[in-house]
Parts: sequence; C-alpha cells; structure tokens
Amino acid sequence: PSNRRHQSPAHRSCLGLPPLAVVVSEHEACYDQTVLLVNRARADGVDVTVGAWRYMCHVFPMLSAFVPEGREAIDFMVE
Repeated sequence: PSNRRHQSPAHRSCLGLPPLAVVVSEHEACYDQTVLLVNRARADGVDVTVGAWRYMCHVFPMLSAFVPEGREAIDFMVE
C-alpha cells in the first residue's frame, strides 16, 4: 500500500511498554519519527529517556570502536 503509516511504531499504541531509552542523532533521517515515537510513548504513560547527539549517522552506536559518540551512546543505554 502507498500509506505505510500504520507500520511505524510512532503511529501505534505504546500502552503497556516498559521504560524506553531512546538514542538518536539530530541529523539522521529517522529523527522526526523518533520524536513522534517519544511523544506518543510519553502520552501513553511510558517513562522515556532520550539521548540525542549531533552530526551522527543512523546506528552510530555501532561505530563505537571508531567514534567516541558511539561509546557515549552505548554507555547511555546501559545506565
């Protein structure tokens, strides 16, 4: 279908989810969807902690061996 909005977690119920730790780059393609997801989850009563980094690519924590921000993001997720 041309409208896949219903497939995005940002447009689905977050009721009953456990606390979320969200890591995002302010400059990645999914940033707007991530903001929608965070707002939806909070509206549904989910405790959400957000870590946002600048100038990083999507999945930058996987680059932790090469960029310090990746290591910071992993440490954020573990806390």
